Amino acid sequence: MQVVEAIGKDRNPKFCIDNENRFVYENLIRWIHGDQDFKCVDPATKEIIPGRLTAGIYIAGNTGSGKSWALEIMSAYCDIDNVQVTIGNEQFCLRWPCFRSDTICEEFTEKGSIDKYKKRAILGIQDLGSSSEPIESLYMGNRMGVIQQLLEYRGDFTDKITLITSNLPMSHKVLIDRYGDRVASRLNEMCNYFEIKGKDRRKTYSIDNK
Repeated sequence: MQVVEAIGKDRNPKFCIDNENRFVYENLIRWIHGDQDFKCVDPATKEIIPGRLTAGIYIAGNTGSGKSWALEIMSAYCDIDNVQVTIGNEQFCLRWPCFRSDTICEEFTEKGSIDKYKKRAILGIQDLGSSSEPIESLYMGNRMGVIQQLLEYRGDFTDKITLITSNLPMSHKVLIDRYGDRVASRLNEMCNYFEIKGKDRRKTYSIDNK
């Protein structure tokens, strides 16, 4: 935990792990190291339950709560600690690039493909279901629900790890309306669920970061 907090403070000296985010950070560390004591939260009942070490991560929280910071800090932690994971027949350092969902949609409108996001062994998606993320995107007359397609595709494979942040709880009606029942069900299968509640940390840190 001291290493994780040091990474955060290197990004901003005011970063802290407190009662509002400690459960998330403690269990992300357990998840990274394959600790059988890993816990998460039931998205429906909000009770603490045993987590699944082979599934990804979904962190919900209000704007500025620090959910995207959590993924970025833990990715840096994996890099520093050189945490290795075997996915399929290949071994990787358990770290992940994070992409905003609206940026993925913009790339489709420019290039007509999201294959690089589909095929990544480990992928972080920030701001799932945000107002800036279009429901459908258009490329040369081809209209596609980009994020819906991406989640459906990755959900079909057990050798892909997906980490997600969103302002919306996993069971929120907006996600079901936007992506459909199939994706909503897949999210439960793909990810361990967490919530970070509390203050807008951007005001505390005096930076514009989630």
